[in-house]
Amino acid sequence: MVELHANSNPGMALTFKGGLARALLWPGRGPRAVVTVIAFLILLALHAWERDFRLWFWLLGLVSVSLFYWGALSMYPARLAMAGVPIEAVRRALSQKGYTQVAALEPESWRVPTLPWVTPSDPRFDVTLDPANGAVEGPWAVLRQISRSLGAAGAG
Repeated sequence: MVELHANSNPGMALTFKGGLARALLWPGRGPRAVVTVIAFLILLALHAWERDFRLWFWLLGLVSVSLFYWGALSMYPARLAMAGVPIEAVRRALSQKGYTQVAALEPESWRVPTLPWVTPSDPRFDVTLDPANGAVEGPWAVLRQISRSLGAAGAG
């Protein structure tokens, strides 16, 4: 598995689940992402044959695909392995970011604050802390924030 180091701390390694190549090549998961991309490609192909096809449509397509890609990549499942970082520092970093601990779930789970239209029980927004292995699993963007806050606090 390829590691992406989120900061200069060699004790922390942020990795994508399923591998770096899969995450960077196609971060969209699920049927909705596939249907969205296919619909966009069909729309682009239909308009590409018009005579008055302008550069603005290409730019609009590039911007929308870029936003979709970065949104999907930020929610891609990842794992943050931490060597020598106290678990209490991780819990403190999670609570300072506004994450709430879900008492009924085992292993120890924390819920990311979400927007009002997101289902509160959506497992994509859960961060799982594994104290035995010194690892945290959850969305890539969330783990990157946690890694940076732990690095800034001097943990590890």
